[in-house]
Amino acid sequence: MSEGPTRGHHQNGSGAPRPAPEEEAAAPGPPGPPERSEQPELGIEDILRALSARTAQPGTTDERLDAERDARSSFSRFAQSRISGERVYGGDHIEVVLGQGSRSVRAYQLPAQDIDLALSAFLPPANYPSILRAAESLRVVLVSGAPGHGKYAVAQRLLLDLHHTTLQCLEPGADLGLLEEKSLHPGHGYLLQDRAPGGAAGALSGFELQRLNTVMRAKGCRLIVTLSDGLGPGDPELDRQTFAVQGPPAPRDVFAKHLRWWLGPGRAGRADELLGAPETAVLHTEPSGADTPLGRVAENARLLSRSSGTPAEAVREVGDQASLRDTQEFEKWFNGLADPQTQCLALATAVFGGEAYETVAALAGSLVRCLQPPPTAAHPDRPRHQAFTATRAARLRQVSATLVSESVASRHGGAPARVVRFLDPSMASRVLRTVWDEYDDLRHELPGWLKKCAGHELATVRTRAAVAVGFLAGLSFDSLRTGVLQPWAGSPLAVQREAAATALVMAAENPELAQPVGDLVHAWADGTAPFRATSARAWSVLRRPGEQHDEAVALLHTLADTDRAEVMEAVCLGVTDSLAGSDHAETRDVLDLLRQWVSTRNPRRRAVGQLAFLFSAADLLEDAPAAAGNATRRRWPRLLALAAHDPVRQRDVARLWDAVLHSRESYTAACQVLTEWARAVDADPSGRRALARLLHASASTPLGRRIVLRHVATWHDTDSRATRTAAHILSHFESEGTAR
Repeated sequence: MSEGPTRGHHQNGSGAPRPAPEEEAAAPGPPGPPERSEQPELGIEDILRALSARTAQPGTTDERLDAERDARSSFSRFAQSRISGERVYGGDHIEVVLGQGSRSVRAYQLPAQDIDLALSAFLPPANYPSILRAAESLRVVLVSGAPGHGKYAVAQRLLLDLHHTTLQCLEPGADLGLLEEKSLHPGHGYLLQDRAPGGAAGALSGFELQRLNTVMRAKGCRLIVTLSDGLGPGDPELDRQTFAVQGPPAPRDVFAKHLRWWLGPGRAGRADELLGAPETAVLHTEPSGADTPLGRVAENARLLSRSSGTPAEAVREVGDQASLRDTQEFEKWFNGLADPQTQCLALATAVFGGEAYETVAALAGSLVRCLQPPPTAAHPDRPRHQAFTATRAARLRQVSATLVSESVASRHGGAPARVVRFLDPSMASRVLRTVWDEYDDLRHELPGWLKKCAGHELATVRTRAAVAVGFLAGLSFDSLRTGVLQPWAGSPLAVQREAAATALVMAAENPELAQPVGDLVHAWADGTAPFRATSARAWSVLRRPGEQHDEAVALLHTLADTDRAEVMEAVCLGVTDSLAGSDHAETRDVLDLLRQWVSTRNPRRRAVGQLAFLFSAADLLEDAPAAAGNATRRRWPRLLALAAHDPVRQRDVARLWDAVLHSRESYTAACQVLTEWARAVDADPSGRRALARLLHASASTPLGRRIVLRHVATWHDTDSRATRTAAHILSHFESEGTAR
C-alpha cells in the first residue's frame, strides 16, 4: 500500500502555518526506509478481523477508558489539593470545564457513591430545617460556620433536598465572575468551598450576587458557597443570603453513621465490634476533649472500615495513614520501608492501583529485577532454609494499602478479584513524584520499567503504565518525550502507539504542556505511517477545554485520507474513543465528520469513515434507563441509545447506517454489527422500538428499504436470538406503510 506525497505542516487555530517545534519532533521517523518494520505490514483484512472481534465481544473501549479514567484520577492536578477536611478534590470524579478558553472554571462531578453517602449518612445540624426552608427561594446560598462543623456536608445535602440530582464541585478558589448562563448545565447544583480570605467568596459583592442569582435561576441551577467564621461577606446584601451552621451533630454519631455506611448491612457485626472497642474513641475525640472536625471524623470512619485487624491494629493503621499527610513524615515512611521489594510494591501500587494484587505484586517483582543484579550461587537472593515471613497482609500494611473487591480485566474478560488500592487516594501521585524527584536509582530505571509494562497482556495494565508516563511527563517533559514517547509513537506495535497517545492525554492536563503536546501531535502527523497512526490516536489532545475544536477536527480529517492500514485503524479507534465520552460537542463534531467521510467521493476517506462508524457501532455500550418495575441492568449499543434520546443524532446515525448498508465494501461487516444490535435488544421492548425507528429513518429510499427488510428477514427466519426484534421491525415498517 502507498500514499501520495507527504503533506506539509498542518494549520493552527489562527490559520498560520504551524512550524516544527523542534528538529527532533519535526522529523520523528527513524533512520532507514521509513515504512519498514519488523512486524508484518498490517492489511485491511486485519482491520476487518479486529472489527469482527469487537462485534462478537463489545466493550473493549469502555473497559480501557474506565481504567484510564481511574488511573488519571490518582494523578489529576485536582487529586493533589484538598476540597474538604480529609477528602481529596478530584479523586475518581469526572472532571468538567464550565465556560470557554480563559473564561472557564474547572470542576468535577460528584460520583454516585458520594451522592449516596450524602443521602444515607448525613446527620443534620440543629438548624438545618430553617436553612433548608430559606434556601428554597434562593439560587445562591452562603453557608458559614466554625471549621469542622460539617458545612460542606450541609451544602451537599441542601442541593440534594432541593432536587438537584447532579452536583458539580468547583475548583478551590474558582472565580465566580466567570460563571455565565451558557456555561451552566440545566438543573445542576454547584458547590464551592472557599476558606481563604480574598478568595471567590471574598470577592463577592451585592451586585455580583444578584447576577449569579439571575444566571442560576435562568438554568434551574443553584450555587452553594461554604465560608469559615471570620470570612463572612460583611455586605448587607450578602448577609441576607448567608446562614450559619449551628448545633452540629456529635462527632461520635457522625463516626458511627459513616462507619456503618462504609461497612454496609452485611458487616453490621464488624461495625458493632469497632464501635464498642474503647480504642476507636481516639478517632472521634481530641486528646484535649475538644470536638474533632467532622470531616476528619468521617474520613477516619472510611479508613477504619477498610481494616480487617483487631480494633487496636485498625486504629493504629488509621493513625499511620493520617501521619503520612505531612510531607516530612511521608518521606520518612518511604525511606523506612523494609526493603527494595516493599518500596517497589509501593511504587507498583501507585501506578497499578486498581489491578488485582497478584498482578501488582508481579509487576513490583519485575521492577526489583530491574534494580538488582540476578542472584548467584554465592549470593542467592534468599538464603537457603530461611522462612517465608513477608505475608500479603503485612506487605500491604507497610505500604498503607488495602484490598478492595472489584471486577477486573482478565485475558478472557472481566472477573471478580480483590484489587490493591492505597487507603488514601492521594498517595499514588505523592509516591510517584517522590520517587522521581528524590531517588536517582529508581528514576533511572522507572521509564524502562514502564515501557515494559506497557507491553503487558492486560490492556488495563498497559493503560495504567501509559498514564503514569503522562504524569511523569508533567514533571520532566523533554526526558520522557525523547526516552519513551518518541519510541512508542514510532513503534510498529499498535499497543505502544496507543500507550503514547494515552500518555499525551494525561500530560495535556497540565496547562503548561498543552502547547508542546499539541506541537508534538502535529509533528507526528507529518511523519511515517506509525507516527501518523499515533497522531490519529492522540487527536483529542488538540481539543482544548471550552474552546472550538476546528484544529483537532482538521487534523483527523487530513489523517483519514490514507490507505495505510495502521493509520486507518488508528483513526477508527480515535473516533471510537471520542464517541465513548460524554462531551456532547465532541460527539456532534465526530458524527458530522463521519457523515462527511461516508458521503465523499474520496474513496480513501469514505472507506475510513465506514470502518470508523462500524467500529464505534460494534464496540460501544451504554446502560439504558431501567424499565418500570424492572431493576435488571440493560445494555444498549451506545449509538442506538444516543439516537433514541436525541432526534438530531438519530438522523446522523440513520444516515451512517444507510451509507454502510449501501456499500459493497462494508455491507457484510455492517450486517454483522446490525445483527448484534438486534440480539442486544431482543429481550427489551423499548430497545426493539428504538431500533425499529432508527432503521425506518435510515431506509429513506425504496432500495434502502429493500436492503434493510431483506436482512431483517434473515433474523426472523433463522436467528432465534433476534426473532422478536425482527418481528417488531417488520411490523413497524408495515404500520408506516413502507413495507414492500
